Amino acid sequence: MLKSMARGVKDGALAISIKAYLNDKLKEYGEVVDCSINTAKSRFTVQAMLKGEQETVSATIERYEVESEEDERFIKLIEFSSSRPWLTLLLNKLFAGKRYKIPSAVSKLL
Repeated sequence: MLKSMARGVKDGALAISIKAYLNDKLKEYGEVVDCSINTAKSRFTVQAMLKGEQETVSATIERYEVESEEDERFIKLIEFSSSRPWLTLLLNKLFAGKRYKIPSAVSKLL
C-alpha cells in the first residue's frame, strides 16, 4: 500500500514536470491541459487543446522503455494511441521505435 502511494506521488510529480516541458516545447501548437503517467505500466497520456480544435485531443504512449547509457537516460517510444485516428497513425509512423534523451530535470524523478 505504501509503495503504491509513493509511486502515485512520484508519477504525479513526473506528470507536472513533463506537462511544463511539453507546454514550453509545443506552445505554438496549443496547450497541454492535463497529463498523467503510470510508470508501473509504462504508459503516458496527454490531453491538449490544440489550436483550431473545438475539443481537447488525447494522445497516449501505450508503452515506452527507459534506457540508461553512462550518466544519461533515454526513453524509447513503442506504441501510440489517440482520440483522432489520423493522429494515431502519424504518431506511430513518426515516433514509434525512436529513442530520445530525457531532460535531466525529468530524469531525476524516474
